[in-house]
Amino acid sequence: MKIRNLKKIIVAVGCVALLSACKKDSQNIFNMFNDVTVTYNNSSPLAVTDYKLVNDGDSVYIDYTINSAVEDIYSVVVERTAGGKGNAIERNTIAVSDNSRRRAYRDLLKLKIQRDGKLSYRVYALNQKGVYIGDGYKKVVIEGKPSYTFLTNRVIYLPDTLGKILPSFFSLRDGVSYSYTDGLANSSKIDFGIYRRPTTDASNPWVYNLYATNVPVNPLTVYDISAWQKRATKFAAPQTSQNDPFTYTAVSASVIESLVKARNPTLSATVATTYGTGLLPGSSISFLTPEGKYGILFINAVSSDLDRKPFINVSVKIQN
Repeated sequence: MKIRNLKKIIVAVGCVALLSACKKDSQNIFNMFNDVTVTYNNSSPLAVTDYKLVNDGDSVYIDYTINSAVEDIYSVVVERTAGGKGNAIERNTIAVSDNSRRRAYRDLLKLKIQRDGKLSYRVYALNQKGVYIGDGYKKVVIEGKPSYTFLTNRVIYLPDTLGKILPSFFSLRDGVSYSYTDGLANSSKIDFGIYRRPTTDASNPWVYNLYATNVPVNPLTVYDISAWQKRATKFAAPQTSQNDPFTYTAVSASVIESLVKARNPTLSATVATTYGTGLLPGSSISFLTPEGKYGILFINAVSSDLDRKPFINVSVKIQN
């Protein structure tokens, strides 16, 4: 019995020893790249070292030093992350050709921030084989203050010439639709109305247009707006296939202004005669308000409600 117990003890000890011999310390992602450190230097009032809140158009510096204690640095990657299409990550790779800078590399990025919301930047090193060796577990965040207003999914009905109660007029600043019945009392806010005309295209029988309330010739004479207070909002001709530019490019007041100026809004009405040149889904209309605010009107949809009343669904980006 004693011999049998002794054998069991020997087997157990052997198993423990075998397991101990096979055990390996697994690498931890949170400490396996400690050989690389990154310092964001506070070298200027414009420099960001951790977080910085800025206005649209402000300049920001990222002054960084990246050190590697073990491996030489052959490339430095500056990675920018922001809200946008896809993963919205941009990377710029800088080759380090100076041997004297392979263990300590310093550089200065000068940025002009033209985006509302947060941007993050991180800097990391690659070795001779192009393998990641660390980012110091650091990043900096730059946040742009709100510079424009984003109004989404507003509904504007086509005119009902009998009851005159459907909201077919629109305020770009407030994002509110008004009917002809309540239009006079709110005419100081109203930028435009919409209407449609038949076309000769059987597949697209209607063309949709808009007109400012100060239009020289009222295109919808059944609505008498002669007594209304007029807003001299100016528009550009509709531009097709604008989902991505509206969503991902027009991301600050200064960018919106540049985009609108390029379209030269001088019209008091759109005058499309075919469906494809009017207000159609995916198109946008650049505008300039009497107060000098630039903006973009985007057509999300042209549809009808359950009562078959036609409408357009729009979103607006306008400078604050």
